[in-house]
Amino acid sequence: MKNKIITLYLIFLIHNFVSAQISYGNKPLSLGSAYTANYGDVYSIYTNPAGLYDGKIFDLKLDILASANFTGNILYNVNQIVDCAEKYNKIRDAQQYGGSLDVTQISALFNGIKNLVEINKPGKGVIIQANGGIGVKIKNYAFSVRNVSNIGLKPYIDTGFSLGVSTISSTPAPLVLNSLKFVDGGSYKGVEITTDTLKYPQLESTRDELVHAIGWIVSTLENFGVEISSEVKSNYEGVANALINLAKDNGVSDEEIKNAVTQLNDKNLQELITTFVNNMLNKKSSFVNNESALVLKGVNYTEISLATSYEIIDNLFLGAVVKYLIGKTVYYNFKVFQEKDKIDFNDIAEFENKLVRNSQAVGIDVGTIYKLPVPVVETSVGLVIKNLLEPEFTLASTDEKLKLPRQVSIGVSGKLLKIISLNIDYDLNKIETFVEGYDVQNLGLGLEINPPFLPSLRVGYIKNLAYENDQLYTFGLGIKIFVVNIDIVGAMYPQETKISKDLTLFANNLSVGFTLGVTF
Repeated sequence: MKNKIITLYLIFLIHNFVSAQISYGNKPLSLGSAYTANYGDVYSIYTNPAGLYDGKIFDLKLDILASANFTGNILYNVNQIVDCAEKYNKIRDAQQYGGSLDVTQISALFNGIKNLVEINKPGKGVIIQANGGIGVKIKNYAFSVRNVSNIGLKPYIDTGFSLGVSTISSTPAPLVLNSLKFVDGGSYKGVEITTDTLKYPQLESTRDELVHAIGWIVSTLENFGVEISSEVKSNYEGVANALINLAKDNGVSDEEIKNAVTQLNDKNLQELITTFVNNMLNKKSSFVNNESALVLKGVNYTEISLATSYEIIDNLFLGAVVKYLIGKTVYYNFKVFQEKDKIDFNDIAEFENKLVRNSQAVGIDVGTIYKLPVPVVETSVGLVIKNLLEPEFTLASTDEKLKLPRQVSIGVSGKLLKIISLNIDYDLNKIETFVEGYDVQNLGLGLEINPPFLPSLRVGYIKNLAYENDQLYTFGLGIKIFVVNIDIVGAMYPQETKISKDLTLFANNLSVGFTLGVTF
Protein backbone atom coordinates (compact mmCIF):
# COMPACT_ATOMS: atom_id res chain seq x y z
CA MET A 1 0.00 0.00 0.00
CA LYS A 2 2.80 2.38 0.91
CA ASN A 3 4.60 1.84 -2.40
CA LYS A 4 1.38 2.51 -4.31
CA ILE A 5 0.92 5.85 -2.51
CA ILE A 6 4.49 6.93 -3.24
CA THR A 7 4.28 5.81 -6.86
CA LEU A 8 1.04 7.76 -7.36
CA TYR A 9 2.65 10.82 -5.79
CA LEU A 10 5.67 10.65 -8.12
CA ILE A 11 3.51 10.01 -11.18
CA PHE A 12 1.49 13.11 -10.31
CA LEU A 13 4.67 15.20 -10.21
CA ILE A 14 6.16 13.85 -13.42
CA HIS A 15 2.91 13.88 -15.38
CA ASN A 16 2.36 17.60 -14.67
CA PHE A 17 5.95 18.69 -15.32
CA VAL A 18 5.37 22.31 -15.94
CA SER A 19 7.89 26.81 -14.19
CA ALA A 20 9.32 31.39 -11.79
CA GLN A 21 12.85 32.34 -11.04
CA ILE A 22 15.33 29.75 -12.24
CA SER A 23 19.10 29.62 -12.71
CA TYR A 24 20.29 29.50 -16.32
CA GLY A 25 23.66 28.27 -17.50
CA ASN A 26 25.40 25.08 -16.54
CA LYS A 27 28.88 26.50 -16.00
CA PRO A 28 27.62 29.18 -13.58
CA LEU A 29 25.72 26.50 -11.62
CA SER A 30 28.86 24.37 -11.30
CA LEU A 31 30.54 27.41 -9.69
CA GLY A 32 27.85 27.82 -7.06
CA SER A 33 25.93 30.27 -9.30
CA ALA A 34 28.66 32.79 -8.40
CA TYR A 35 29.01 34.40 -11.83
CA THR A 36 27.94 38.03 -11.40
CA ALA A 37 31.50 39.38 -11.74
CA ASN A 38 32.57 36.96 -14.50
CA TYR A 39 32.87 38.04 -18.10
CA GLY A 40 33.89 36.85 -21.54
CA ASP A 41 31.35 34.18 -22.54
CA VAL A 42 27.72 33.83 -23.58
CA TYR A 43 26.64 32.88 -20.03
CA SER A 44 26.76 36.59 -19.19
CA ILE A 45 23.43 37.02 -20.98
CA TYR A 46 21.89 35.04 -18.09
CA THR A 47 24.04 36.16 -15.15
CA ASN A 48 25.20 39.74 -15.86
CA PRO A 49 24.99 41.26 -19.37
CA ALA A 50 27.89 43.60 -18.64
CA GLY A 51 30.21 40.61 -19.02
CA LEU A 52 29.50 40.28 -22.76
CA TYR A 53 32.02 42.96 -23.72
CA ASP A 54 35.22 40.98 -23.29
CA GLY A 55 36.30 37.45 -24.19
CA LYS A 56 36.14 35.44 -27.39
CA ILE A 57 34.65 36.85 -30.60
CA PHE A 58 32.23 33.96 -31.06
CA ASP A 59 30.70 31.74 -28.38
CA LEU A 60 27.77 29.37 -28.90
CA LYS A 61 26.24 27.15 -26.23
CA LEU A 62 23.49 24.53 -26.43
CA ASP A 63 22.52 23.22 -23.01
CA ILE A 64 19.88 21.54 -20.87
CA LEU A 65 19.41 21.46 -17.09
CA ALA A 66 16.88 19.71 -14.85
CA SER A 67 16.47 19.82 -11.08
CA ALA A 68 14.20 18.68 -8.26
CA ASN A 69 14.11 20.23 -4.80
CA PHE A 70 12.15 18.66 -1.93
CA THR A 71 11.97 21.65 0.39
CA GLY A 72 11.60 21.88 4.15
CA ASN A 73 12.77 18.30 4.76
CA ILE A 74 9.44 17.10 3.42
CA LEU A 75 10.84 13.69 2.47
CA TYR A 76 11.53 12.99 6.15
CA ASN A 77 7.95 13.92 7.04
CA VAL A 78 6.61 11.63 4.30
CA ASN A 79 8.80 8.80 5.58
CA GLN A 80 7.52 9.26 9.14
CA ILE A 81 3.89 9.38 7.99
CA VAL A 82 4.29 6.20 5.95
CA ASP A 83 5.99 4.52 8.91
CA CYS A 84 3.07 5.68 11.06
CA ALA A 85 0.65 4.04 8.63
CA GLU A 86 2.50 0.74 8.95
CA LYS A 87 2.46 0.94 12.74
CA TYR A 88 -1.23 1.87 12.70
CA ASN A 89 -2.01 -1.25 10.68
CA LYS A 90 -0.29 -3.34 13.35
CA ILE A 91 -2.22 -1.55 16.10
CA ARG A 92 -5.50 -2.06 14.22
CA ASP A 93 -4.77 -5.75 13.69
CA ALA A 94 -3.89 -6.18 17.35
CA GLN A 95 -7.13 -4.43 18.31
CA GLN A 96 -9.26 -6.48 15.90
CA TYR A 97 -7.79 -9.94 16.31
CA GLY A 98 -6.32 -9.77 19.78
CA GLY A 99 -2.62 -9.11 20.19
CA SER A 100 0.02 -7.08 21.95
CA LEU A 101 1.67 -3.71 21.38
CA ASP A 102 5.11 -2.48 22.27
CA VAL A 103 6.30 1.00 23.15
CA THR A 104 7.93 1.68 19.78
CA GLN A 105 4.65 1.12 17.90
CA ILE A 106 2.80 3.59 20.12
CA SER A 107 5.61 6.14 19.79
CA ALA A 108 5.72 5.75 15.99
CA LEU A 109 1.96 6.37 15.80
CA PHE A 110 2.28 9.60 17.79
CA ASN A 111 5.32 10.65 15.76
CA GLY A 112 3.35 10.08 12.56
CA ILE A 113 0.61 12.40 13.79
CA LYS A 114 3.28 14.99 14.58
CA ASN A 115 4.56 14.81 11.00
CA LEU A 116 1.02 15.07 9.61
CA VAL A 117 0.79 18.44 11.35
CA GLU A 118 4.33 19.53 10.47
CA ILE A 119 3.84 18.90 6.75
CA ASN A 120 1.44 21.89 6.73
CA LYS A 121 4.17 24.28 7.89
CA PRO A 122 5.38 26.96 5.44
CA GLY A 123 8.22 26.00 3.16
CA LYS A 124 7.40 22.32 2.78
CA GLY A 125 6.77 21.20 -0.77
CA VAL A 126 8.35 20.23 -4.07
CA ILE A 127 9.90 22.41 -6.77
CA ILE A 128 10.74 20.85 -10.12
CA GLN A 129 12.59 22.90 -12.71
CA ALA A 130 13.92 22.42 -16.22
CA ASN A 131 15.36 24.73 -18.82
CA GLY A 132 17.24 24.36 -22.07
CA GLY A 133 18.08 26.32 -25.16
CA ILE A 134 20.69 27.97 -27.31
CA GLY A 135 22.72 31.11 -26.74
CA VAL A 136 25.20 32.80 -29.05
CA LYS A 137 27.63 35.69 -28.43
CA ILE A 138 29.27 37.68 -31.24
CA LYS A 139 31.69 40.28 -29.90
CA ASN A 140 29.68 42.30 -27.37
CA TYR A 141 26.22 41.18 -28.56
CA ALA A 142 24.29 38.06 -27.55
CA PHE A 143 21.07 36.33 -28.51
CA SER A 144 19.31 33.47 -26.69
CA VAL A 145 16.20 31.33 -27.01
CA ARG A 146 15.30 29.14 -24.02
CA ASN A 147 12.38 27.09 -22.84
CA VAL A 148 11.83 27.28 -19.10
CA SER A 149 9.66 25.14 -16.84
CA ASN A 150 9.05 25.53 -13.14
CA ILE A 151 6.41 23.82 -11.03
CA GLY A 152 5.68 24.04 -7.32
CA LEU A 153 3.62 21.53 -5.37
CA LYS A 154 2.46 22.34 -1.84
CA PRO A 155 0.57 19.69 0.19
CA TYR A 156 -1.96 20.53 2.88
CA ILE A 157 -3.39 17.97 5.29
CA ASP A 158 -6.61 18.84 7.11
CA THR A 159 -6.40 17.03 10.44
CA GLY A 160 -9.74 18.32 11.66
CA PHE A 161 -12.16 15.59 10.66
CA SER A 162 -14.55 13.56 12.77
CA LEU A 163 -13.67 9.97 13.49
CA GLY A 164 -16.47 9.40 15.97
CA VAL A 165 -16.08 8.61 19.67
CA SER A 166 -16.25 5.27 21.42
CA THR A 167 -15.76 4.30 25.04
CA ILE A 168 -12.68 2.30 25.88
CA SER A 169 -12.95 -0.11 28.81
CA SER A 170 -10.71 -2.79 30.19
CA THR A 171 -11.37 -6.20 31.64
CA PRO A 172 -9.09 -8.92 32.96
CA ALA A 173 -8.33 -11.48 30.29
CA PRO A 174 -9.69 -14.93 31.14
CA LEU A 175 -7.26 -17.36 32.69
CA VAL A 176 -4.54 -14.69 32.80
CA LEU A 177 -4.90 -12.82 36.07
CA ASN A 178 -2.08 -10.38 35.37
CA SER A 179 -3.37 -9.48 31.92
CA LEU A 180 -5.32 -6.43 30.68
CA LYS A 181 -7.40 -6.33 27.52
CA PHE A 182 -8.57 -3.09 25.89
CA VAL A 183 -11.74 -3.45 23.80
CA ASP A 184 -14.06 -1.04 22.03
CA GLY A 185 -17.35 -2.73 22.84
CA GLY A 186 -17.78 -4.03 19.29
CA SER A 187 -16.67 -7.21 17.57
CA TYR A 188 -12.99 -6.48 18.12
CA LYS A 189 -11.17 -8.86 20.45
CA GLY A 190 -9.05 -6.06 21.88
CA VAL A 191 -5.41 -5.38 22.60
CA GLU A 192 -3.91 -7.61 25.24
CA ILE A 193 -1.12 -6.37 27.48
CA THR A 194 0.28 -8.89 29.92
CA THR A 195 1.67 -7.02 32.90
CA ASP A 196 4.88 -8.40 34.27
CA THR A 197 8.10 -7.53 36.02
CA LEU A 198 10.79 -5.90 33.91
CA LYS A 199 12.98 -8.57 32.33
CA TYR A 200 15.68 -6.11 31.26
CA PRO A 201 17.09 -4.30 34.32
CA GLN A 202 19.30 -2.01 32.20
CA LEU A 203 16.07 -0.29 31.07
CA GLU A 204 14.70 0.37 34.56
CA SER A 205 15.18 4.14 34.35
CA THR A 206 13.57 4.12 30.90
CA ARG A 207 10.61 2.19 32.38
CA ASP A 208 10.21 4.90 35.03
CA GLU A 209 10.08 7.55 32.29
CA LEU A 210 7.51 5.49 30.41
CA VAL A 211 5.31 5.38 33.53
CA HIS A 212 5.06 9.20 33.34
CA ALA A 213 4.11 9.00 29.65
CA ILE A 214 1.39 6.43 30.36
CA GLY A 215 0.04 8.69 33.08
CA TRP A 216 -0.20 11.54 30.57
CA ILE A 217 -1.96 9.32 28.01
CA VAL A 218 -4.51 8.13 30.57
CA SER A 219 -5.11 11.65 31.87
CA THR A 220 -5.57 13.02 28.36
CA LEU A 221 -8.05 10.30 27.40
CA GLU A 222 -10.07 10.91 30.56
CA ASN A 223 -10.16 14.64 29.82
CA PHE A 224 -11.77 13.77 26.49
CA GLY A 225 -14.41 11.69 28.25
CA VAL A 226 -12.89 8.26 27.62
CA GLU A 227 -13.50 5.77 30.42
CA ILE A 228 -10.31 4.11 31.70
CA SER A 229 -10.62 1.13 34.05
CA SER A 230 -9.17 1.08 37.54
CA GLU A 231 -6.98 -1.92 36.60
CA VAL A 232 -5.08 0.26 34.14
CA LYS A 233 -4.82 3.30 36.41
CA SER A 234 -3.55 1.27 39.35
CA ASN A 235 -0.77 -0.50 37.43
CA TYR A 236 1.12 1.98 35.23
CA GLU A 237 4.40 0.26 36.08
CA GLY A 238 3.11 -3.15 35.03
CA VAL A 239 1.87 -1.77 31.72
CA ALA A 240 5.24 -0.05 31.13
CA ASN A 241 7.07 -3.32 31.90
CA ALA A 242 4.90 -5.13 29.35
CA LEU A 243 5.48 -2.55 26.62
CA ILE A 244 9.25 -2.68 27.07
CA ASN A 245 9.45 -6.47 27.46
CA LEU A 246 7.51 -7.02 24.25
CA ALA A 247 9.68 -4.53 22.34
CA LYS A 248 12.82 -6.36 23.44
CA ASP A 249 11.29 -9.75 22.63
CA ASN A 250 10.57 -8.39 19.13
CA GLY A 251 14.24 -7.53 18.63
CA VAL A 252 14.08 -3.80 19.29
CA SER A 253 17.36 -2.33 20.56
CA ASP A 254 17.77 -0.53 23.88
CA GLU A 255 18.54 2.70 22.03
CA GLU A 256 15.35 2.51 19.97
CA ILE A 257 13.28 1.94 23.11
CA LYS A 258 14.91 4.89 24.88
CA ASN A 259 14.26 7.13 21.88
CA ALA A 260 10.61 6.02 21.74
CA VAL A 261 10.07 6.79 25.43
CA THR A 262 11.80 10.17 25.06
CA GLN A 263 9.40 11.03 22.24
CA LEU A 264 6.37 10.05 24.28
CA ASN A 265 7.51 12.39 27.09
CA ASP A 266 8.22 15.32 24.79
CA LYS A 267 6.03 18.21 25.96
CA ASN A 268 5.70 19.71 22.49
CA LEU A 269 4.56 16.37 21.10
CA GLN A 270 2.07 15.94 23.92
CA GLU A 271 0.57 19.38 23.27
CA LEU A 272 0.38 18.65 19.55
CA ILE A 273 -1.35 15.28 20.10
CA THR A 274 -3.82 16.89 22.51
CA THR A 275 -4.72 19.56 19.95
CA PHE A 276 -4.93 16.98 17.16
CA VAL A 277 -7.34 14.73 19.06
CA ASN A 278 -9.38 17.72 20.26
CA ASN A 279 -9.82 18.89 16.65
CA MET A 280 -11.08 15.48 15.58
CA LEU A 281 -13.51 15.22 18.49
CA ASN A 282 -14.93 18.70 17.96
CA LYS A 283 -14.97 18.82 14.17
CA LYS A 284 -18.36 17.82 12.82
CA SER A 285 -17.28 17.45 9.18
CA SER A 286 -16.31 14.13 7.67
CA PHE A 287 -13.91 13.14 4.92
CA VAL A 288 -16.47 14.39 2.40
CA ASN A 289 -15.76 17.97 3.51
CA ASN A 290 -12.12 17.47 4.39
CA GLU A 291 -9.85 20.25 3.07
CA SER A 292 -6.73 18.12 2.46
CA ALA A 293 -5.25 19.21 -0.85
CA LEU A 294 -2.34 19.27 -3.27
CA VAL A 295 -1.87 22.79 -4.66
CA LEU A 296 0.01 22.79 -7.95
CA LYS A 297 1.03 25.98 -9.72
CA GLY A 298 3.66 26.77 -12.28
CA VAL A 299 4.58 28.22 -15.63
CA ASN A 300 6.18 27.03 -18.84
CA TYR A 301 7.49 29.73 -21.16
CA THR A 302 9.84 30.41 -24.04
CA GLU A 303 12.23 33.28 -23.42
CA ILE A 304 13.74 35.22 -26.35
CA SER A 305 16.59 37.47 -25.21
CA LEU A 306 18.78 40.11 -26.86
CA ALA A 307 21.68 41.66 -24.95
CA THR A 308 24.68 43.91 -25.35
CA SER A 309 27.46 45.46 -23.28
CA TYR A 310 29.63 48.58 -23.60
CA GLU A 311 32.70 49.97 -21.89
CA ILE A 312 31.54 53.30 -20.42
CA ILE A 313 34.92 54.37 -19.07
CA ASP A 314 38.17 52.49 -18.66
CA ASN A 315 37.46 49.05 -17.13
CA LEU A 316 33.81 49.90 -16.34
CA PHE A 317 31.24 47.96 -18.35
CA LEU A 318 27.47 48.36 -18.53
CA GLY A 319 25.09 45.84 -20.09
CA ALA A 320 21.40 45.14 -20.54
CA VAL A 321 19.11 42.30 -21.63
CA VAL A 322 15.61 42.61 -23.07
CA LYS A 323 13.51 39.45 -22.74
CA TYR A 324 10.22 38.57 -24.40
CA LEU A 325 8.43 35.71 -22.66
CA ILE A 326 5.60 33.66 -24.15
CA GLY A 327 4.14 30.92 -22.01
CA LYS A 328 1.38 29.07 -20.24
CA THR A 329 0.50 28.95 -16.57
CA VAL A 330 -1.09 26.07 -14.70
CA TYR A 331 -3.01 26.02 -11.42
CA TYR A 332 -4.72 23.04 -9.82
CA ASN A 333 -6.04 22.90 -6.26
CA PHE A 334 -6.79 19.20 -5.92
CA LYS A 335 -9.10 18.57 -2.95
CA VAL A 336 -8.27 14.98 -2.16
CA PHE A 337 -11.61 14.09 -0.53
CA GLN A 338 -13.85 16.66 -2.22
CA GLU A 339 -12.94 16.59 -5.88
CA LYS A 340 -16.17 16.47 -7.87
CA ASP A 341 -14.96 17.86 -11.19
CA LYS A 342 -12.48 15.16 -12.10
CA ILE A 343 -9.74 16.08 -14.56
CA ASP A 344 -8.64 13.55 -17.16
CA PHE A 345 -4.93 14.30 -17.52
CA ASN A 346 -4.78 12.07 -20.60
CA ASP A 347 -7.21 14.41 -22.36
CA ILE A 348 -4.89 17.28 -23.34
CA ALA A 349 -7.74 19.49 -24.59
CA GLU A 350 -9.69 19.16 -21.33
CA PHE A 351 -6.52 19.72 -19.31
CA GLU A 352 -5.68 22.95 -21.14
CA ASN A 353 -9.25 24.31 -21.08
CA LYS A 354 -9.64 23.91 -17.32
CA LEU A 355 -6.16 24.36 -15.90
CA VAL A 356 -3.96 26.23 -18.40
CA ARG A 357 -3.88 29.90 -19.46
CA ASN A 358 -1.75 31.51 -22.17
CA SER A 359 0.23 34.56 -21.10
CA GLN A 360 3.13 36.78 -22.16
CA ALA A 361 5.43 39.35 -20.57
CA VAL A 362 8.52 41.49 -21.08
CA GLY A 363 11.56 41.48 -18.82
CA ILE A 364 14.75 43.51 -18.49
CA ASP A 365 18.05 42.73 -16.76
CA VAL A 366 20.77 45.37 -16.26
CA GLY A 367 24.26 44.98 -14.85
CA THR A 368 27.68 46.48 -14.46
CA ILE A 369 31.22 45.11 -14.02
CA TYR A 370 34.36 46.95 -12.97
CA LYS A 371 37.84 45.52 -13.40
CA LEU A 372 39.95 46.49 -10.42
CA PRO A 373 43.59 47.53 -10.97
CA VAL A 374 44.95 44.71 -8.81
CA PRO A 375 48.38 43.30 -9.78
CA VAL A 376 48.90 39.58 -10.47
CA VAL A 377 45.31 38.61 -9.68
CA GLU A 378 42.78 39.67 -12.32
CA THR A 379 40.00 40.99 -10.11
CA SER A 380 36.52 42.24 -10.99
CA VAL A 381 33.36 43.21 -9.11
CA GLY A 382 29.84 43.10 -10.48
CA LEU A 383 26.28 44.18 -9.79
CA VAL A 384 23.18 42.90 -11.58
CA ILE A 385 19.45 43.59 -11.29
CA LYS A 386 17.39 40.78 -12.78
CA ASN A 387 13.74 41.17 -13.78
CA LEU A 388 13.82 44.93 -13.30
CA LEU A 389 10.19 45.24 -14.46
CA GLU A 390 9.07 42.09 -12.59
CA PRO A 391 7.20 40.44 -15.50
CA GLU A 392 3.93 38.77 -14.54
CA PHE A 393 1.87 35.89 -15.85
CA THR A 394 -1.83 35.50 -15.16
CA LEU A 395 -2.38 32.26 -13.26
CA ALA A 396 -4.85 29.79 -14.75
CA SER A 397 -8.24 29.31 -13.01
CA THR A 398 -7.71 32.33 -10.77
CA ASP A 399 -6.95 36.07 -10.78
CA GLU A 400 -3.66 35.48 -9.00
CA LYS A 401 -0.48 36.64 -10.74
CA LEU A 402 2.74 34.67 -11.08
CA LYS A 403 5.57 37.17 -10.81
CA LEU A 404 9.19 36.73 -11.83
CA PRO A 405 10.57 38.67 -8.86
CA ARG A 406 13.24 41.34 -9.05
CA GLN A 407 16.57 40.22 -7.62
CA VAL A 408 19.72 42.22 -6.95
CA SER A 409 23.05 40.42 -6.67
CA ILE A 410 26.67 41.46 -6.21
CA GLY A 411 29.79 39.45 -6.89
CA VAL A 412 33.57 39.36 -6.82
CA SER A 413 35.84 37.32 -9.07
CA GLY A 414 39.58 36.75 -8.90
CA LYS A 415 41.71 34.93 -11.49
CA LEU A 416 45.33 33.92 -10.99
CA LEU A 417 47.26 33.45 -14.27
CA LYS A 418 43.99 32.32 -15.89
CA ILE A 419 44.50 28.93 -14.19
CA ILE A 420 42.71 29.35 -10.87
CA SER A 421 39.65 31.49 -10.30
CA LEU A 422 37.60 32.14 -7.16
CA ASN A 423 34.10 33.64 -7.29
CA ILE A 424 31.76 34.93 -4.58
CA ASP A 425 28.15 36.05 -5.09
CA TYR A 426 25.56 37.41 -2.67
CA ASP A 427 21.86 38.11 -3.26
CA LEU A 428 20.85 41.38 -1.63
CA ASN A 429 17.19 40.43 -1.36
CA LYS A 430 15.13 37.30 -0.97
CA ILE A 431 12.56 36.14 -3.49
CA GLU A 432 9.48 33.97 -3.21
CA THR A 433 9.07 30.61 -4.93
CA PHE A 434 6.07 28.51 -5.95
CA VAL A 435 6.11 26.79 -2.55
CA GLU A 436 4.55 29.14 -0.01
CA GLY A 437 6.98 29.91 2.81
CA TYR A 438 10.05 28.73 0.90
CA ASP A 439 12.07 31.83 -0.06
CA VAL A 440 15.49 32.06 -1.67
CA GLN A 441 18.42 34.38 -0.95
CA ASN A 442 21.69 32.75 -1.92
CA LEU A 443 25.31 33.13 -0.94
CA GLY A 444 27.40 31.37 -3.59
CA LEU A 445 31.06 30.33 -3.75
CA GLY A 446 32.84 28.88 -6.78
CA LEU A 447 36.33 27.61 -7.53
CA GLU A 448 37.66 26.71 -10.99
CA ILE A 449 40.98 25.06 -11.81
CA ASN A 450 41.81 25.33 -15.50
CA PRO A 451 45.14 23.56 -16.15
CA PRO A 452 46.63 23.70 -19.68
CA PHE A 453 45.70 20.76 -21.94
CA LEU A 454 43.54 19.19 -19.21
CA PRO A 455 39.82 19.35 -18.39
CA SER A 456 38.65 22.21 -16.19
CA LEU A 457 37.50 21.24 -12.71
CA ARG A 458 34.82 23.29 -10.98
CA VAL A 459 33.26 23.09 -7.52
CA GLY A 460 30.82 25.36 -5.74
CA TYR A 461 28.66 25.86 -2.69
CA ILE A 462 25.28 27.60 -2.37
CA LYS A 463 23.76 28.54 0.97
CA ASN A 464 20.16 29.71 1.05
CA LEU A 465 20.15 32.41 3.72
CA ALA A 466 16.35 32.71 3.64
CA TYR A 467 15.60 29.14 4.77
CA GLU A 468 17.10 27.09 7.55
CA ASN A 469 19.44 24.21 6.67
CA ASP A 470 19.09 24.70 2.91
CA GLN A 471 22.30 24.34 0.93
CA LEU A 472 23.70 22.85 -2.25
CA TYR A 473 27.05 21.47 -3.37
CA THR A 474 27.86 21.93 -7.06
CA PHE A 475 30.46 20.46 -9.37
CA GLY A 476 31.39 20.43 -13.03
CA LEU A 477 33.83 19.21 -15.63
CA GLY A 478 34.77 21.25 -18.70
CA ILE A 479 36.33 19.50 -21.69
CA LYS A 480 37.77 21.46 -24.63
CA ILE A 481 38.64 19.78 -27.94
CA PHE A 482 39.95 22.48 -30.30
CA VAL A 483 36.96 24.87 -30.63
CA VAL A 484 34.40 22.45 -29.18
CA ASN A 485 33.43 22.70 -25.50
CA ILE A 486 31.61 20.09 -23.42
CA ASP A 487 30.41 20.84 -19.91
CA ILE A 488 28.94 18.27 -17.52
CA VAL A 489 27.49 19.69 -14.32
CA GLY A 490 25.64 18.55 -11.25
CA ALA A 491 24.43 19.84 -7.92
CA MET A 492 23.07 18.09 -4.87
CA TYR A 493 22.51 18.26 -1.14
CA PRO A 494 23.24 14.73 0.10
CA GLN A 495 20.76 13.55 2.70
CA GLU A 496 19.75 9.91 2.95
CA THR A 497 16.01 9.44 3.45
CA LYS A 498 14.39 6.00 3.55
CA ILE A 499 11.00 6.32 1.88
CA SER A 500 10.12 2.64 2.01
CA LYS A 501 11.72 -0.74 2.51
CA ASP A 502 12.72 -0.81 -1.14
CA LEU A 503 13.22 2.91 -1.84
CA THR A 504 15.91 5.17 -0.38
CA LEU A 505 16.66 8.66 -1.70
CA PHE A 506 20.17 10.03 -1.18
CA ALA A 507 19.50 13.70 -1.93
CA ASN A 508 16.64 16.12 -1.33
CA ASN A 509 17.94 18.63 -3.90
CA LEU A 510 19.42 17.37 -7.15
CA SER A 511 20.36 18.99 -10.49
CA VAL A 512 22.06 17.61 -13.60
CA GLY A 513 23.00 19.38 -16.82
CA PHE A 514 24.92 19.07 -20.08
CA THR A 515 26.33 21.70 -22.45
CA LEU A 516 27.77 21.50 -25.96
CA GLY A 517 29.47 24.62 -27.30
CA VAL A 518 31.71 26.15 -29.95
CA THR A 519 34.10 29.00 -29.11
CA PHE A 520 36.72 30.86 -31.11
